[in-house]
Amino acid sequence: MITYFKEYQENLLYSLTLVGSSFTYLYGGVHLYNGDYFIGICEVALSTVAVINVFLYKYHKNFDLAADVILVLMFAVLNLLIITGGLERTGIFWIYTFPLLTFFLKSIKKALIWNGILISSFLFLIFLQKTGFLKIAYNFVEMRQALSAYLAVFLISFFYSYILKNLNKKLWKASIYDPLTDLYNRKYIYQNLELEIERIKRGLREKICIVYIDIDNFKVVNDLEGHVTGDKVLQEIAHIVKNNFRKVDLLGRVGGDEFLLIVENCNVEKIRKRLGKIKTEIENKFTKYKLSLSYGIVKLPEETIDIEKALKMADERMYAMKKKNKGLKIVKTEKL
Repeated sequence: MITYFKEYQENLLYSLTLVGSSFTYLYGGVHLYNGDYFIGICEVALSTVAVINVFLYKYHKNFDLAADVILVLMFAVLNLLIITGGLERTGIFWIYTFPLLTFFLKSIKKALIWNGILISSFLFLIFLQKTGFLKIAYNFVEMRQALSAYLAVFLISFFYSYILKNLNKKLWKASIYDPLTDLYNRKYIYQNLELEIERIKRGLREKICIVYIDIDNFKVVNDLEGHVTGDKVLQEIAHIVKNNFRKVDLLGRVGGDEFLLIVENCNVEKIRKRLGKIKTEIENKFTKYKLSLSYGIVKLPEETIDIEKALKMADERMYAMKKKNKGLKIVKTEKL
């Protein structure tokens, strides 16, 4: 999901730059043809900066920075159009694109700030015209009517964005979280593992550990008490595991009673100690069902850098521990 969201942002940035710069280049060319060299040169220059901004984004990958550049350029273009009037005094109509642009590119809070800045600049231009310091292309009545319409577009954009972003938030949560345990789901945890391995390959991450965890004898709970009780027990176990690791460590449910943990900058011995604590807590809390815990740890890139191999190794080590735990229980039973 992280990858998909990033692709969405990039496509949005490219699309808005393509549309905006195309129109600005077009009108800049018309102004130059008509002999309006000042506004024509400004429009062509601002469009060129927008295109350069997209190329630079390919290197720094900072979407907020690239979005800020677009909004600054748009801010400059719109104020220029208010002062000069644009082509046949139609420049004022382009101000209605700004609310949509801000809510597309920024969070609601930042979009509100950007719109406040633009409106303030228009009010300042009106003030300068009233005091005789500057002559702009539109009189007070035209500006008042334009700003009234702008406010309507702004409010529609705000409420639409608010509703849409809340909906997207719910959809985002539903797409990355397991509905039963509220841990990350299988798809999301695997995607993050791929990203972490990519960071290791690029030298952006020193090391990680993956831990494959399985709950021993969990089938007994479903067999004795039913799936409703089984779900409650699984929720409690997920809560125990999650609370014993850091917030930066990612924990996901990858199967019925199986979990995958990604630990940043890990220490294997510390992880074993923590898992031992979790194992004891589970055994003490669910003695009725004789639940326990088995796990397999793999350290990357020390042992492998291949995702499939790493998962297979972790799975095999988890099953080796499970087999050993069952063997120990059999021995104890025979002695009794």
